[in-house]
Amino acid sequence: MNTVTRLKLIGILCFFIPIAVVLQLINLQTLRHEEFTTRSQERVYKKTKENVFRGRILDRNGNILAESLRSYAIAVTKNNVKDQTLTLNILAKVLHVDLSFLKKQWREKKNFFYVKKDATPIEYEKLLAEIRSNKLSGIEIEPRYSRIYPYGVAQDIIGSTNSENIGFSGIELMYNDILADKKEGKLVKKARDGGIIYEAGQEDVNEAADVYLTIDALGQYFTEETLKYYAEKFKVKNAFAIVQDSYTGEVLAAASYPYRDGRSLPFQFTYEPGSTFKTIAVAAALDTNTIKPNDTFSMENNKFNVSGIIIKDHQDKPSLNVTEILEVSSNIGAAKIALQVGAKNLYTYFKKFGFGVKSNVNFLSESPGILRDHPTWKPIDTAKAGYGYTVSASGIQIVSAYSAIANGGALMQAHLISKIKYPSGKEDVLATPMRIRQVLKPDTIKNLKKMLISVVENGTAKSAKMPAYKVAGKTGTTEKLMASGKYEKRAHIASFCGFVPAGKPRLTILVVLDEPEKSLFGSMSAKIFSEIAAKFLTLYPEVNEESYAIKN
Repeated sequence: MNTVTRLKLIGILCFFIPIAVVLQLINLQTLRHEEFTTRSQERVYKKTKENVFRGRILDRNGNILAESLRSYAIAVTKNNVKDQTLTLNILAKVLHVDLSFLKKQWREKKNFFYVKKDATPIEYEKLLAEIRSNKLSGIEIEPRYSRIYPYGVAQDIIGSTNSENIGFSGIELMYNDILADKKEGKLVKKARDGGIIYEAGQEDVNEAADVYLTIDALGQYFTEETLKYYAEKFKVKNAFAIVQDSYTGEVLAAASYPYRDGRSLPFQFTYEPGSTFKTIAVAAALDTNTIKPNDTFSMENNKFNVSGIIIKDHQDKPSLNVTEILEVSSNIGAAKIALQVGAKNLYTYFKKFGFGVKSNVNFLSESPGILRDHPTWKPIDTAKAGYGYTVSASGIQIVSAYSAIANGGALMQAHLISKIKYPSGKEDVLATPMRIRQVLKPDTIKNLKKMLISVVENGTAKSAKMPAYKVAGKTGTTEKLMASGKYEKRAHIASFCGFVPAGKPRLTILVVLDEPEKSLFGSMSAKIFSEIAAKFLTLYPEVNEESYAIKN
């Protein structure tokens, strides 16, 4: 190749190379600008955890039971750490984490591990100062929200959230779609010193709704503490108490012992209610005019034969009237009344009181209980149903049935959720009092209330007495049906359900003790009732014996 040719080739290259550079610059800066901008932002920006900000859960009075507060997840990337000892010591000190735990994580994790997932804003600020002053590296900080429960009550009802602040159990799970904020997370820039810098122009708008419960936080505390004290004193396997507004059906407190996340015994635990069900059998008999209040029944020398099966009693009177049957809790008397009512009528009243179906109180895994259709009942089934066997019920069903007696005969819809309030100000009120059906006639209610007052004044429920108020209610003790299908004489469920003040009740309360170590029968449950009621009624100073006087 001669010199002229070489010069021409060089000239051509000199002409086309700048053109190629210009074309590539156009490609990078114009045609592929968005692609490279995105790549650049991905190196600097990331989505925060704010997309799972949650609304609050509050009690009936607006007290906050659960809310989201800003927190920070702190992690370590080992490959970027320059001084291991200094870094771990500072993290342990500032974040209040055990140093031995951090050293173990360092040994066992390949490169990345979390130090603390819910560091407070104060801990974040202190850590940031340490990072800057000591020029630490390899510490990752991720802003997020953590769930806190200021009152620490009703935890089994409220439930919990997982590590991503998403509903895991209870109300948190049931209403997750309403409580969770739907908006996209914000872009943040991570400074070299570990700080968080928010990109400008991003609106801080909350789209999460608040859920209000019918629970009274202070009353819930009284109920939980009283139940826990006696449950531990008598070494029970399980226990629960539920407090309901007698007229509106609202659940004012619902306590479980022991606490387990996702388990609320007043709604999920079912059992044969025993003698508290005698009230329902007597109600059915009075309402159908099958019996009169002064009717007497022979006690058959405490051995009543039904289809070859002997029903025994623990009292020594040869005969009892209806009030006395409830006072001494006679199984023979209740069985005879149930047989007179008949399987079909008894079943009809059980259904009218709300047994055999869910109460629709709107809580996860609520049980409908067990109520077999009456054509399958044998005479012994009818007799036993009269004193609370062969039937299974939940706490919310029983307390709602007694509220129907307390309020004049109306079965009210039970409520746990009061309302949902949206950021726009709109409110969905869910706890509007709603009558499901009228269960009993006024005369039946009048007679039945007198009988239940007498049970407390003269019968097995004397422990439920209160100095300032008349109380009406019924004890119950049930031999527990075991997994073997047999009843265990040494395993009992002791309960009491009643209402106060008896004349015009404000509260209906059920207390249930599952397998107390001692054979307490229902009397101790009645004692717990009176203590819960006494504390609860301090929240309602307008309630007094004069304004709620019992008219004879």
